[in-house]
Amino acid sequence: MPSARRILFAFFAFFAAETAVNADVVIGRGSEIVLPANAAYATRLAAEELNFFLKGVLGEALPVVAQRTEGKTAIVLGGVQDRGGLATPQDRDGYVIEAAENVVRIFGNDDDVTDVDATAALPDEAIWQPCFRRGTLFGVYAFLERFAGVRMYFPGELGTCVPRAERIAVPEGRIEESPAFSVRRYGYEDGKVAPEILAGMSETDFKRLNWYRLRMETYHLRCCHGAKTHCLSPETWDAIYTNACAVIGGALGDRALPSETPVFDAMPKDGLTWARHCNCEWCMENVPFSKYDIGFATDLVWRRTAEIAGRIKAKFPHARVSQMSYIPYARIPTNEIPDNVDVFVARRGPWAEGTAIGVREKGEVAAWHAKLGRKVSLWNYPDKVDCWNLEMKDIPQLAPRAWSAYYRAVAPHVTGAIAESESDRWIYNYLNYYVFSRVCWNPDSDVEAILAEHHRLMFGASAEEMAEFFDTLEKCWMKVVAKPYDTPLGPGVCEAPMKEELQGKIYSPEVLARLKFLVSSASSKVAEGSVEARRIALFRREYLEPLCRR
Repeated sequence: MPSARRILFAFFAFFAAETAVNADVVIGRGSEIVLPANAAYATRLAAEELNFFLKGVLGEALPVVAQRTEGKTAIVLGGVQDRGGLATPQDRDGYVIEAAENVVRIFGNDDDVTDVDATAALPDEAIWQPCFRRGTLFGVYAFLERFAGVRMYFPGELGTCVPRAERIAVPEGRIEESPAFSVRRYGYEDGKVAPEILAGMSETDFKRLNWYRLRMETYHLRCCHGAKTHCLSPETWDAIYTNACAVIGGALGDRALPSETPVFDAMPKDGLTWARHCNCEWCMENVPFSKYDIGFATDLVWRRTAEIAGRIKAKFPHARVSQMSYIPYARIPTNEIPDNVDVFVARRGPWAEGTAIGVREKGEVAAWHAKLGRKVSLWNYPDKVDCWNLEMKDIPQLAPRAWSAYYRAVAPHVTGAIAESESDRWIYNYLNYYVFSRVCWNPDSDVEAILAEHHRLMFGASAEEMAEFFDTLEKCWMKVVAKPYDTPLGPGVCEAPMKEELQGKIYSPEVLARLKFLVSSASSKVAEGSVEARRIALFRREYLEPLCRR
């Protein structure tokens, strides 16, 4: 059954479409943006993005003022405004859009940031994934999408669709929305951005802007081999507990709670397998190393996690511990897991769709939910499947339907996901990311409608040809990853096709000829030099030509 929030959203979307002519609030070139002089950084960023797109829609930017002008239609940004203060949403990433009395108000939880590059604040985090609350910005993007028809597939003219209009009509009412997933992260070495789509930006700025516009997470829940050891001896874990207390105590400072809950990452060092294990006397006597059992350390690791979580809870009641269900401790443990442990489940994810392993792994996610009595987070591997040594570069890993199907299926059991999406070219993932963002906010999102709209808006008269082009590439890629298998080294591996199968069957001469025909036919249907023609040329250069050169 859809939630009340979803019903409210659907009502407003329908109402906006059906009654736009009679809307009570009409934003036009004579309107203004109200931004308090003391607005937080995140609110100022929302104003910049709003005006950037309004200039594209209306033909000119709106004046930005600190106080509303009497009688003018206004978009008022931020939670403390001219009617005495508005309560921000309880959800960290939620936003509100209110339209009444010639005013549209957009507000959410916003942080003041002095150094965006430092806001990830965790080792090895990408600086293009900053962590700060920006609810008003999320509301601005939702406003532009719903009422102005803007679509942001990737930054720059080639990836952004901005329809021109004389006015933006907004019906009276209130929309309040928050994401279904609190954990919403993609990336991790996800490839170079082609110079022609950087549009003068640095790669960091480009990726950061895309991160903002897809409304990704504003807080990183750390869970990535934080214990930094393979040893499971009691003495080692006593030392880990001492270190955890120092880390958490430093975060808490003088007993005052920090703005974010401190989390200790208790996950052992990567590679705790029969081939790369601890050789200390205790581990050699007590850890049942096995070449064949991919869960041999399950009970030992989870007992250590439970022990350290209990000790941390006694000393720091507000702190949390993170731990991953990961080979070789990926099974459901027999012991109880304290309620201050945030569990990540590492599984292949979208690339296992349509396989027996995919069915099994979705069942394991549900079983973890049942075991804990609370939802888990995911760490998935929709990447180049550990096959760099098999020359998988220059093959588009485009499969938005697989991303949608997987995350829709697991949505009842998870708080979200980290999609580890390594690639050689960033553009291979852009549509995967876009669909992922839609599902993260609303798991009921219709992927077929999203893709049909994408093809129509991006390619105009060539939508049919480009739809077949994208569909063919997705079908081919899912054949590439059709044989996942379990390994002691981790869950993100498949049996990659040999060169003969890859070039002779999956990307056969007939398939490549059809792709070339589709792109040529698409080019012939659009005006030379048009934005649609330049987009088709981009995908010819970035998707088709590298594939044909292999």
